[in-house]
Amino acid sequence: MARTRLHRLAVLVAVWAAAGLAAAPTAAAAAPVHVKVRVEGPAHTVTQSRQVPLTGTFAGHKLPGPTALGALLAASRHRHFPVGLEWFDCCGFFVDSVAGVPGDARHFWAFKVGHALSSIGAGALTARPGMTALFYYTTFDPETGATEPTLGLDPAHRTIRRGAAVTFTVSSWNDAGHGSAAGGAWVNVGGIATRADSTGHLTVRFTHTGTFPVRATRSGMIRSRTIWVHVTRSGSA
Repeated sequence: MARTRLHRLAVLVAVWAAAGLAAAPTAAAAAPVHVKVRVEGPAHTVTQSRQVPLTGTFAGHKLPGPTALGALLAASRHRHFPVGLEWFDCCGFFVDSVAGVPGDARHFWAFKVGHALSSIGAGALTARPGMTALFYYTTFDPETGATEPTLGLDPAHRTIRRGAAVTFTVSSWNDAGHGSAAGGAWVNVGGIATRADSTGHLTVRFTHTGTFPVRATRSGMIRSRTIWVHVTRSGSA
């Protein structure tokens, strides 16, 4: 159902963080759960942040406890981008648009927990400590419903001494959460992109101190999260 975008339901709600939400949400109760939430749009990363999910009533429907959707709504409030929601009596809220980009007959906003596509809506998935939630704009296979693979990026180290090298590993994850090497992916380090080898590995030597953003991209796949490598004069490799 989430993959069919041939029409818009009247219950579509634009949730504008800057102007306030549809109803006054409440903060999570004591000992709040933090969720790492990332939103990948068609052209850029909308947000990558750590949020305490919002709870409360939205468009006449409740999010009584912390959920993955609540984490997205918290990010929308703090980062100032709108979220469009659709309500289905069978399944609850589904994300219809983010940052003004709606789904259509060939695209939709998919949702993964960790590396696996969620089988339920984000509003029905209870947030757990350590949860990572990825919302991404994707094409899908009309026969199987499969979404575009998502890229993962891992460094051997995050803090290194100047002159040391770091090996990055790029992986491709399908809807079932199965990973494989993303050979030939581009790894962008501080604005300079270099292709990984056929096994998805790339070794980079850092000759200057500073903090360097790193992410991976590949045609037909969803870009990776951004990580930061800290290069110090005498850091530990």
